[in-house]
Amino acid sequence: MTETVDLLGLAPAAGIHLPRYVHTPPENDSELTKRMRELYDPKVPRQVPITDELLIDMLRRISNKYPRRVALDFFGATTSYRELVHRVQLTAALLRERGVERGDRVSLVAPNCPQFVYVLYACLQVGAVAVLHNPLATPVELKWQFENAEPKLIFAWQKTAVTIREVAAEVNAELISIDMARALPRHLRFSLQLPVKKARDLRSQMCDAAAKDLPDFNDLLAHCKPFNRITRVDPDIPAVLLHTGGTTGKPKAVILTNRNLVSNLWANTTWVTKLREGRETWYCVLPFFHAFGLTLSLNGNLALGGTAVLFPKFDVEGILRAQRRRPGTFIVGVPPIFDRLAKAAVNNPKVNLHSFSYAISGAMPLTEEVAKRWENTTGGYLIEGYGMTETSPTVLGSPMSPDRRLGYMGIVFPSIQVRVVDPESNQDVEPGQIGELIVKGPGCSPGYWRDQVETDLLFTADGWLKTGDLVEENDCFLKMSDRRKELIIISGFNVYPSVVETAIASMPQVQEVAAVGIPDQVDAARGEQVHAAIVLKPGASLDLDKVRSWVSEVLPRYAMPRSVSFPESLEKNQMGKIQRRKVRDSVLKELS
Repeated sequence: MTETVDLLGLAPAAGIHLPRYVHTPPENDSELTKRMRELYDPKVPRQVPITDELLIDMLRRISNKYPRRVALDFFGATTSYRELVHRVQLTAALLRERGVERGDRVSLVAPNCPQFVYVLYACLQVGAVAVLHNPLATPVELKWQFENAEPKLIFAWQKTAVTIREVAAEVNAELISIDMARALPRHLRFSLQLPVKKARDLRSQMCDAAAKDLPDFNDLLAHCKPFNRITRVDPDIPAVLLHTGGTTGKPKAVILTNRNLVSNLWANTTWVTKLREGRETWYCVLPFFHAFGLTLSLNGNLALGGTAVLFPKFDVEGILRAQRRRPGTFIVGVPPIFDRLAKAAVNNPKVNLHSFSYAISGAMPLTEEVAKRWENTTGGYLIEGYGMTETSPTVLGSPMSPDRRLGYMGIVFPSIQVRVVDPESNQDVEPGQIGELIVKGPGCSPGYWRDQVETDLLFTADGWLKTGDLVEENDCFLKMSDRRKELIIISGFNVYPSVVETAIASMPQVQEVAAVGIPDQVDAARGEQVHAAIVLKPGASLDLDKVRSWVSEVLPRYAMPRSVSFPESLEKNQMGKIQRRKVRDSVLKELS
């Protein structure tokens, strides 16, 4: 059960009524949850402490315990926990100088880098809401997200900042540029100035000279004095906004609270029973603007006093160089990451990945082939997890032991409950029958920012979160049966068919279109690729290159169609709605 309260007057700003989390005693767990907990490793608690601790409290506590330990490693440039807290305090002072107060939104548009961590935790320190964005998103996508959140400040990576100047001005937000190169070690910063191709390539990947006239984050920080005080906030009010298409594909901002994020990081870290506080090295490959990367890679590492090795993008050679410099012990990723790293190790006897004792894969199905290749290469375990942005994110995972079950999403994590129900009646289905997975627990989001309608659709009448995913139970382990959302998943990134369809439908030659996901025709490890089935207007003609050129202004590269077909018509139901599933079946039949 939840009670609806107006916390600190922020519910009107959020545009929804925020439910405060109310703890469910273990004896009231669902029957399926109780059966799953019987399969726990004896060292895994059935419940994690649900306290009022804030993420910033956690950082302060762990930094007092391990002040000299390296918290962040960025291409070899290190930041100790003491230094991290100091830079967060400097950034908090900058936010206050810019007029940021409790409840204000601050947008952060950047890859994984130290500056990302400073801004995020500074927002948490002053009680602001950190709004996280994909730096590869187009200005059109970012404009909608900014208009929805109404940030007072926008911190953006240089290469993104130069593309959103006008957008920032239109939403009346100050734009501050982040130069990732200034976080590099001195020798690499120097090498960027060399007149050689390698230096030019790296410089072009990390920096953009066109941003030089924008206020620079590091320059502004140099004039600040540390602000030490933590603004006390209720753990059930918004702390972070993450963007998703949710269960319907409509763009939305998911509200995550301190309680959501703290409880989920403890559920994750206690699941991996052999993690050692103050001794682990986490490879942060997944982006922090994604719930999986934010909770499992960044917050989980900081909670245990680990060293986070930051990667702004997935780069096999970069990871292998880091492995020689500072061997990793734990990594969270998506199947293509594990597949490519394991293959690199198999093909190069000088590559040694045996330091990785534990790994968790999510966001897309993990095949037995990839899992076994990784485990044979490292000697450690790779388990599959399941979650969604709305659950902070993790809900399920296989045991980190020989009892893991490859090909299954796993069993429920501590303090979380699950049921498998008939989507129409909301009644539990029998084991072996397919039903919708619904979830309850402290990690469940209170809803979507400024979208009460979609928030109401997210929950059942009795407060369970509807995932939209159809699953089947087999001896307490859950297996994905189908996705009601019709998402296309490419290397762990969600691509929403309606967004692709809108972009293509704007072409004058197009009468109607359906975007579907089909198996990647070049690299199976990437999962799917976008296929567009386009019905042309009479006398019109198109090809793949023209379609991709048109949509490149509004879609990120990974979401652009990589194949097209031109049927005379598209399958529809009696209401005239295009049946994407049938379209996809037709495309696959033609390919076979």
